[in-house]
Amino acid sequence: MTPAARADKKSPSLLDIGGWKAPVTRERDFVKGLSPHGMNLEPAVAPEGESRAIRLRIYADRDYRGTVLRWQGKTRAQIQHINAVLGPVFNVHFEIESLRDWDRAHAGVPLGDPLIDELMALDGGKDVDLVVGLVTPLRGVATSVHSVGIARLLSRHFVLRGMDDEQEFRAFEQEFRLISGEERQRLYEDRKAHKEIVVFLHEWGHTLGLLHEEDRRFVMNPLYHPEQREFSDYDKRIVALVLERRLAARDVEFPESADLLPLVEAMPVEDGSDADRAALIDLVRRRAKYAGAKEAARNAPNAVELDAKDVDAYNKAVAALNAGHAEDAWKLLSPVIARTEARKVGGQTWLRLAELAAAIGALTRADAAAERAGTVAGAQKIVAQIESTRHKIALPIEAAKFGVPPDREPAYVAGFWETVKGLGAGNDVAPARARLAELAAAFPDAPGIEVLTCDVELKAKHATVAAKHCEAALAKFKGATRAHYLLALIALRARRETVAEQHLRQAILLDPADPTCWQALAQLYRSTGSSKRLADLANQHQALLSSPLPE
Repeated sequence: MTPAARADKKSPSLLDIGGWKAPVTRERDFVKGLSPHGMNLEPAVAPEGESRAIRLRIYADRDYRGTVLRWQGKTRAQIQHINAVLGPVFNVHFEIESLRDWDRAHAGVPLGDPLIDELMALDGGKDVDLVVGLVTPLRGVATSVHSVGIARLLSRHFVLRGMDDEQEFRAFEQEFRLISGEERQRLYEDRKAHKEIVVFLHEWGHTLGLLHEEDRRFVMNPLYHPEQREFSDYDKRIVALVLERRLAARDVEFPESADLLPLVEAMPVEDGSDADRAALIDLVRRRAKYAGAKEAARNAPNAVELDAKDVDAYNKAVAALNAGHAEDAWKLLSPVIARTEARKVGGQTWLRLAELAAAIGALTRADAAAERAGTVAGAQKIVAQIESTRHKIALPIEAAKFGVPPDREPAYVAGFWETVKGLGAGNDVAPARARLAELAAAFPDAPGIEVLTCDVELKAKHATVAAKHCEAALAKFKGATRAHYLLALIALRARRETVAEQHLRQAILLDPADPTCWQALAQLYRSTGSSKRLADLANQHQALLSSPLPE
């Protein structure tokens, strides 16, 4: 035996224990190698100006909705996480225009061009910047990005599978027995959250013209790795150019084509295969050739304003609304909208109709008018306001099945707010009870009736009864944010801070534009001395809404 070999066999001592590690430490070191390294999407130059919104419409198929509980809230949370890492690089953020049901099942359907074609046939994405389909969740461990996502190159569409990774978690349970269950759970959750961000950004990158990269640090590597954390410098140039052109000319199909051509012709040889690069260059050349003609055709004027009779009816509807008579206002405006649907009018006309219909409380009709307004500035703002209102007053899109058809929405909305107004009259709940009784007689099955009853009973100090009604509201409509807020108040009075936090977090996910729950959650963290959570909440608000956390 050589001296060196004998030295290797020597028992460790206090002088050389640096080469020895306890089994649990070795396991933790291995776990560290599996843990994501975080995202590092730092820009070469700090972006200036206000963050620009990328309007996003998301569809979930039947399998996804049936498997992923509270999928809307989880999707909103995922987009928030993506915005937090994306914003500082390209000065943009994803803004969910709507979350919609995709009335199809895709169990057993592979990710491929037919699935993308189906999504494009469902929604061409003419009035948004991006359309995403969520389909049957993956069963197993996602090691390849394209096992859970697929995109059409230089398009506005991509499809994602939900990620469950139950097999990965079971593997962690079996292999890592020395670390705590909490550490195993954290590893699983961190990897899952990291995969969701990487896969989303990877497929989004394809829609902007990015090809695959070999370096495992880059988001565009097709094999998932915990080191993935950034775009290459070349990819950043592509993304910045395409985003700039598309956001500046939303009504043009592919406005980036002419300026993108010289950039893709100079693409590094490490990006994609020879065939991929050739196909991309050919695609951009063909689009650039016809870009001018397409843009001219799309910019042709086609707006026709309302006739004198409808202008008069519109103005009378405004006057009726200002006088507090929403139902009378709708009787005047509804025929105007019906006649306008049979004519060819411009987007600005539809925007004005959408704004007034929304103010009256005819949310479904306002939504339809905003959709007809297309890319006119202000249309998406109205859509977002309508969605926020639906959450506040517990009026789901399918409200007709709860006894609130579109033409009766103004009466329901007016009654809801009148009841809320009655709750603000000192400690006397009698006015609110009286108005609520009238509203319940007209709309007995509406989820908002349960929310208002919860509100009234809580003010009357009947917390147990109130909680039952809030829970009943959520059973009918999971998007009833007021119910979550009231249940949080009830939990706080019972000193159940964790439950209160959960309800407030859920309400924020559903309707981040409403400051009420942000303020309540911030106050909870202040009162409990949770400075780290408060700081995280402030960062989340800034990243999502580009404004400081409300006091």
